[in-house]
Amino acid sequence: MRLSSTGLVVLPALLACALCACNASEHPAVEEAAAPIVVEAVSVQRVALSEPILGTGTIAAEKTTELGPRVDGIIEEIDVKVGDRVEADQPLFRTRSVDYEIATRRAEHLLALARAERRKARRDLARIEKLRANKIVSQDRLDAVQTAAEIAAARVGEAETALEQARQNLADTVVRAPYAGVITARYVDEGAMERTMMSANSHVVQLMKTDRVVAIVQVPAIHLARIHVGTPARVEIDGLPGIHAGKVFVLNDRVDVRTRAFEVRIPLENPERAIKPGLFARAHLTPDPRSALVVDRRAVQGASGARYVFVVEAGHAVRRPLRARDLDAKRLEVQEGLAAGDEVLMGPALARLREGDAVQVEARVADR
Repeated sequence: MRLSSTGLVVLPALLACALCACNASEHPAVEEAAAPIVVEAVSVQRVALSEPILGTGTIAAEKTTELGPRVDGIIEEIDVKVGDRVEADQPLFRTRSVDYEIATRRAEHLLALARAERRKARRDLARIEKLRANKIVSQDRLDAVQTAAEIAAARVGEAETALEQARQNLADTVVRAPYAGVITARYVDEGAMERTMMSANSHVVQLMKTDRVVAIVQVPAIHLARIHVGTPARVEIDGLPGIHAGKVFVLNDRVDVRTRAFEVRIPLENPERAIKPGLFARAHLTPDPRSALVVDRRAVQGASGARYVFVVEAGHAVRRPLRARDLDAKRLEVQEGLAAGDEVLMGPALARLREGDAVQVEARVADR
């Protein structure tokens, strides 16, 4: 059988129509719009922020005194040993006193001699004044006797001063505690020759006042403007349990040029003397609160230095760069990029959110 040319043209057309119908049944004519991504939102909050500042240092006694002899001589007796607790004015050690007893007796005799000479000079002056009134002696003679009487009076004053010094030296052969404390070092034993000149060998004992100690703490200089006298502090001490509360009592104006740190001193009560001078201390200082913007850490993405958040504009996610610093496990402090009251997106879908995605805020979460 033969096909006409008309039949040959119609057959391909029919096949093409069949294929078009098949494709139309597999794909819809219009693609449906993507559904919005469901997210949560949290507000940027302005809060009063008080961040502890850490400083480290050493425990020192409230007072420390190196006690040496007050007069030269041989140390005759030492009444204390290391660890002894002493009261104020309690004798600690004695310098041999016999030489100072002799000097005191000599000063007493010299004073008696000077007073006798003064009495004689006064009698002579009274007699010459009468003779001069009767014009029996010259004015020059009277002047000479008056001068002698003045010299005798001055010698009495000199002898009295010398006796006071001798008595003081005798009293200073006994060295007493200037305050209640504990003996923490003993440098010599009886029989040592000691002098009052200041040198490494002129000390006999060391006394510390430890019923109150001081944490001497170094704080980085960047915090200088935030610390003042009266700033509360919590002090941890190595080897001892618990936290010791105190306040900054001294703030040293000098900044160490090597460490760029300044010194604060925090007194701590120590009635049981459990805190020993020399222990290592950590002080957590609590400065006055400051105003700060904070944002929930769960809303922030990106690494430090390239952080960002998403906000909603016209129903779509918009990426916004953020400069912030870590505060704690839950919050960051906003330094740039957001204002108080701004809402940023968060929630399980945040990881797959992209710039321009349609979003639907399902819930608003209070910043914690």
